[in-house]
Amino acid sequence: MIKLFKSHSSIGKSILTIDRIFQLADDEVVLVEDSMSGFRTAKKLSKKTNKPLRFGLRLETVSDGGPSKVIYFAKNSDGARALRNIYTKAFTTNAGVYKLDKNDLNDIQVVIPFYDSYIHRNIHNFGSHELDLDSLGTIYLNEDNHHPFDYQIKSAMKDQKIESLAAKSIYYEKKEDFPAFQFYKSTCNRKYSGKPASYERPELKECCSDEFCLEAIENNP
Repeated sequence: MIKLFKSHSSIGKSILTIDRIFQLADDEVVLVEDSMSGFRTAKKLSKKTNKPLRFGLRLETVSDGGPSKVIYFAKNSDGARALRNIYTKAFTTNAGVYKLDKNDLNDIQVVIPFYDSYIHRNIHNFGSHELDLDSLGTIYLNEDNHHPFDYQIKSAMKDQKIESLAAKSIYYEKKEDFPAFQFYKSTCNRKYSGKPASYERPELKECCSDEFCLEAIENNP
């Protein structure tokens, strides 16, 4: 199973620091972030701890339909430079949404995450989310987090005969950390209008599982 760590550099998405992630990881660190802000720190820690780093950038992506999440992993140093180019394009020209351009993807491994992918979103949007992934050697991931959407997504992937790799998204260390994660996430997602979120009323859509943690893997190896 691939452990997909996310750090506090993806603001509102994880309470794990990059330092803690490198302490928790047994060997290779697979980091999936929503920004490039933690890349330099992760690279330094990789060198210091002798733990290989696989850095992935998770972005809203469009090509032939509505946007969906895609993870772009750098294969090497050239791939890291390509990630910076992709990130710059997304946030300087299209409000954080990357328009898929295969010319940008040399030295990049394209990976489709389990949640918020075009497969997931098409379940409720009548096939309006599509990506041109031909010739990209795309890898698909599947997860089991006791989330209500897990069965639906797995069924859709099975119907489309999509082969996938088992993965686990990790946003905090232990199940007991879930309330802290929930509070942090609601704080970072505060709105300027309407009734503000609170610990008792976090207003977190689809945040309904405490399985996104390392302890869940340790208890179910």
